Amino acid sequence: MNNSQFTELKNIFIDGAVFDYVNLDKSSAAYEKLIQTIDKPLKLILFYGKPGAGKTFLLEKIYRDFKKKKNIIFLPRPFFDEIEFLKVLYIKVFKQEPPKFNGYDEFLSIVDSKLDKNQDAITVLIDESQLYPNDLIEKIRLLADSRKFKFIFTVHKTGKEDILAKDYFKTRIWETIELEDSTYLESKIYIEKKLIFHNKFEYVAMFKEKHYKLIMKFTNGNLRSINKFLYKLFEILEYYDLSNPSKINQRSLQIKFLEMAAISQGMLNA
Repeated sequence: MNNSQFTELKNIFIDGAVFDYVNLDKSSAAYEKLIQTIDKPLKLILFYGKPGAGKTFLLEKIYRDFKKKKNIIFLPRPFFDEIEFLKVLYIKVFKQEPPKFNGYDEFLSIVDSKLDKNQDAITVLIDESQLYPNDLIEKIRLLADSRKFKFIFTVHKTGKEDILAKDYFKTRIWETIELEDSTYLESKIYIEKKLIFHNKFEYVAMFKEKHYKLIMKFTNGNLRSINKFLYKLFEILEYYDLSNPSKINQRSLQIKFLEMAAISQGMLNA
């Protein structure tokens, strides 16, 4: 099969496949707030936003930026078992396999004996914390009370459930930070920067204001939705480029291709 000019473009927007951090106003503001909380004597911080808003990318950036400067740990996958969680936490902190322990109390005793009494609390970034069982969240809260650790919980905010109303978040969170979906301008900048980052300068000109407005309408500025939409858009263009290239206008995208991508992704009713 021959290669298409749109194959590489499609792959740029595989969601989560490549860590391309795009600096937007909303993410810069959230980043600064998160860094400030790391430097404060806070025990539990809630970082929330809609699924696909870019929370995980922001946590990854913070971890990459500060892992050599601060005591910071990133747990990208959820845990459902207390012992497994504590074992991984020990390995992340001490870079070695843990001794045997039977639960939270023994774990904390071991940690207490190994950590310097005067060192700052270890910051633990927890992604997908809405998936953790309540009893494990309670043990994490107790770990925070020990002042050996501080935790940043990352939680999905959905229309069905206000995460701030969950019992274990009600009175225990010391600070909350929200990452909102992107504005129209931020969505436009996100697409342009993704293309420019991969040296696809010539393709930026294919997108006009009418295209960005449609993309915003279909995706509501959600970064994950934008990625999925553009992946499908370039996949459609890839197909036509290989099978019927005369259908593609190289200077400007035809609206029909955007509508086809939106229908395919369930963003537009056929």
